[in-house]
Amino acid sequence: MDERSGAVEAKIILTTIDCIEKHGIVGTTVRRIAEMAGINVAAINYYFRSKEELIRRCMATTLANAFDLAGMPDMPGLGPQERCAAIMLEILQGGIRFPGLTRAHFHKLIADGQSDSMLADSVNGFIEDLGADLRDRGCAMEPRSLDRALRQILSAVLMTALAPSLFMPERDRGQRGDEGRAVVDRLVALLLI
Repeated sequence: MDERSGAVEAKIILTTIDCIEKHGIVGTTVRRIAEMAGINVAAINYYFRSKEELIRRCMATTLANAFDLAGMPDMPGLGPQERCAAIMLEILQGGIRFPGLTRAHFHKLIADGQSDSMLADSVNGFIEDLGADLRDRGCAMEPRSLDRALRQILSAVLMTALAPSLFMPERDRGQRGDEGRAVVDRLVALLLI
């Protein structure tokens, strides 16, 4: 693929992500993407062959970003609890910043009761990597217990991101940079020993 083709493909992916954020997964159409990107529908079909493939690529891109442990805060000296809290807060705040994408990742599960293997693979890999990272930082929890605790924390964080008005006290919403910190700190303190 030449440079121009790569730029067009990247533009289509970024525009589709923006479209999903603004209009939801159901409201994202090829025509709407083309209009937002300033290209024709044929270009989208040329690069991606189908809307489903384009959506799949966008979801893979955003999942990779959401659960990229290497891209998470990594401040020297953080112990396992502080590291876990910083990472979970990053996930919570990202989910709150991009509610349309967060809902899109759970669309099949919520709408049809079907688990999305791409989401499951991303979450499972993330939990495994985070567990190893926390053990390297001195977490003494038995591996199965740590895995279970991380899944419980992540579940609560993701539910809070999906519906902050239900799961986060009003006083914690909209606090620049600290949104959800109290929720995450409490979860980690309770579950990560």
